[in-house]
Amino acid sequence: MDSSKKTSYFLRKSPLLRVLVAVLFISIILFSFYFISFTTRRIPQIDSIVPPVGSPGDVIVINGKNFGATRDMSYVEIAGTRMTASSYISWTDSSIKLVLPSNVKDGLVYVGIKDMRSNPSLFANEVDIPVPVTTVKQISRPVILKLSSLKVNVGDLLTIYGNNFGDARNNSRVLFTIDYNRRLRDSNVKNISYFTENMVCANEDEFDYISWSNTEISVIVPDGAFSGVVMVDTGKQRSEPMELTISESAGAKTFINKKIYLLTYSADVADVVCDGLSTLTLRAPIPFETAAQPRVETIEVTPIPSLMKYQHDIIHQITKTKSSTIKNVMNYTFVLPVYEINTNVIAERAGNYSKADSRPLYDLGTAADSLIPAKNADVIALASQITGKEKNAYKKAKLIYEYMISNFTLLKKMRKGGADPKDLVSKKRGDAYDFAVIYTALLRASGIPCLMDAGVLIGQDLTTQPHWWNEFYLENFGWVPVDVSLGAGLEYKSWGDIEILPKEYYFGNLDSHRVLFSRGLNELKPFSVDNKIVQQPRSFALQSIWEEATSNVSKYSSYWSTPVVKGVY
Repeated sequence: MDSSKKTSYFLRKSPLLRVLVAVLFISIILFSFYFISFTTRRIPQIDSIVPPVGSPGDVIVINGKNFGATRDMSYVEIAGTRMTASSYISWTDSSIKLVLPSNVKDGLVYVGIKDMRSNPSLFANEVDIPVPVTTVKQISRPVILKLSSLKVNVGDLLTIYGNNFGDARNNSRVLFTIDYNRRLRDSNVKNISYFTENMVCANEDEFDYISWSNTEISVIVPDGAFSGVVMVDTGKQRSEPMELTISESAGAKTFINKKIYLLTYSADVADVVCDGLSTLTLRAPIPFETAAQPRVETIEVTPIPSLMKYQHDIIHQITKTKSSTIKNVMNYTFVLPVYEINTNVIAERAGNYSKADSRPLYDLGTAADSLIPAKNADVIALASQITGKEKNAYKKAKLIYEYMISNFTLLKKMRKGGADPKDLVSKKRGDAYDFAVIYTALLRASGIPCLMDAGVLIGQDLTTQPHWWNEFYLENFGWVPVDVSLGAGLEYKSWGDIEILPKEYYFGNLDSHRVLFSRGLNELKPFSVDNKIVQQPRSFALQSIWEEATSNVSKYSSYWSTPVVKGVY
């Protein structure tokens, strides 16, 4: 009997064998279908989100491919939250249109199809980012009719009455005269054009805008304001100026010796090891705008970023589909003016905080955070020891400055990134970063609003190095700059244009040989709670996140250059 007849015989004689053969045959067919389906399945891919910035109620369109012809059980997820059925307007294989819900947050966007998810793309809530509004024809020019007072101090509340200010502030500003290079102070002839050529706006980061309506604005007079005029700027038109006197009863501040810097730095990412679609996000800091460093211009950013200005950063996203050794390089170039700051404080008229209960600035400026150990017991004890019975804020700040210079040793070499700045209190030795952290902490522990600033120090040969300094706030005066490490004799290639001793100069004055990137710690949240974050301690900017990667990235290498000066004018 040949083999085929034997097989036929056994199949007829054995029911169990017949069942096993049938099951095997069906399994082969099902596996074949699954294998074909698996190898040919279409993974959804997001190419763009239009617009990438929105607010609740806005319609956005997600463009890409492989979304499926109908939604069925597919979904869109934003910042870890899946959109409800009522959010979707239309769904095609290459385009999804939906309405943003009231609870929309910043974060990564995914399109989910069955057990597959697309590559992530970034979305930002318009509430948290200054987005230029589309230009429309202004019906009426803003008009100032009256001011609550014609003579005020820096830090005072000023109410502006008028019309056509707009029902909400949005990108509108209140502008005050500022006196650069002592032009107004030294001039015998003053006119409206002098007053309006240089203006400083109320500072949103310092909570200067209290309320805004179409007919009434309440605003804090900002640091740097000088006697001249006040104006309302809606972004479309400016009001006529109204004269305003800024009292100098607590002292005077001047901005002189302007320098204009062309500054650039870069960041790169390489050797990415990941499992499938992954995203790395870089947050590149932008130079900070202040009265002493106005009008920062971003000249060039390559490649085109995901977000140009978000929480004081430029956002770049890099998407990878598999492990790669290719290097991605990002470049940033800025032009900005920097003024030297000189102050002359009348301590007895600026040393109390009678307005502290009404200003969030005081709470923020005296609080402990992950950078500043203002509530540390050793810091509190040292602050009390240094200041003793002194009550005046200006005098306490100077006592702490002089104590640190006389009792702490400034190290020439930078300590490692993870070193604890509190070591300076116990070991009396530290670098410029430690000096700035502890000076901030000692002032905050003494009830004085103080910020730690970060940026780069520029030598006469245009070499740069990361650097940190401080500023503390006085009622009726504004911010007073302090550089403890330079006062203590930090060595760098100085410009030689400061004719007095560094110890005397760097309390209350600040040179224009630096670029400011951070005022206080910029506390950031990751775009996804599952992301891995990277910090850059003791760098030229103070922010809690510099890089973040999706959870399926196992490792990669990155490098941030110190900003360098390409020209000074």
